[in-house]
Amino acid sequence: MMMLHYLTDKNVFQVVLAVIGLLSCIGLLNGCTEVVVPGAMAGGGEYYRYTTSNIAKETLMGDEPEITAAARKALTRMDVRVHSVTPYTDETVILASTPELAINIKIVPVTSKSTQVIVDAKEDHIIKKDKATADAILAQIRQALADEASADNVFSKVFVKNNCQHRIYVAVRFLTAKSEPEHWATRGWFSLNAGQKKHIADTRNRFIYFYAETRLKDKRYWGGNDFYWFEGQRFGFFKADFGHETGDITQSFGCD
Repeated sequence: MMMLHYLTDKNVFQVVLAVIGLLSCIGLLNGCTEVVVPGAMAGGGEYYRYTTSNIAKETLMGDEPEITAAARKALTRMDVRVHSVTPYTDETVILASTPELAINIKIVPVTSKSTQVIVDAKEDHIIKKDKATADAILAQIRQALADEASADNVFSKVFVKNNCQHRIYVAVRFLTAKSEPEHWATRGWFSLNAGQKKHIADTRNRFIYFYAETRLKDKRYWGGNDFYWFEGQRFGFFKADFGHETGDITQSFGCD
């Protein structure tokens, strides 16, 4: 026997409200979390949710260039293709995509040290949103910032060693790190007896400049063509490149 379903006045009223709400959300897109379609319209007494909330946003610590770099790193990690990174007067916009999604990221400065990130992910050419992907991208941006902060705390301890049979005096020029503002500094004199090894600096930079000398009548020195002022005199330092080494690094001075 065929069953006919009739809409009551209440059902009709619910359907009208749902349709009005749905059309309003389609027109505005932002600002509507979801529309609930009553069972009388969908059938079977179930509720079908049409989700339009797709925006993930958060204010992160860091200036605009830092956050933009972290966003690009996050998208690369997720195998998301970046099409453009466009800086405007008051924001930077990143356009990216996956085979299924179009992704728009707005990076908006809040203060000199904080920036708001707004991630919008949706399927191309249709209205379907993807809040989960937007949240995942934002989480990866946070992780990229954390990784960068962790890398900034990795320092190399710089040692010098005297392989000469006489006492030597060493000056070093390096990029400072740790508890002081980052800048190039020249320090010395570090006195080392024969065979002695001494910790003289901490740095994250691969390039370090050294000058060393004995103070005997027959003076010997170790230097180069990079001249810097130190204690009122110009000394010719030599440049040492330690590449991407981490941990302790040692520059030795020998008399052979």
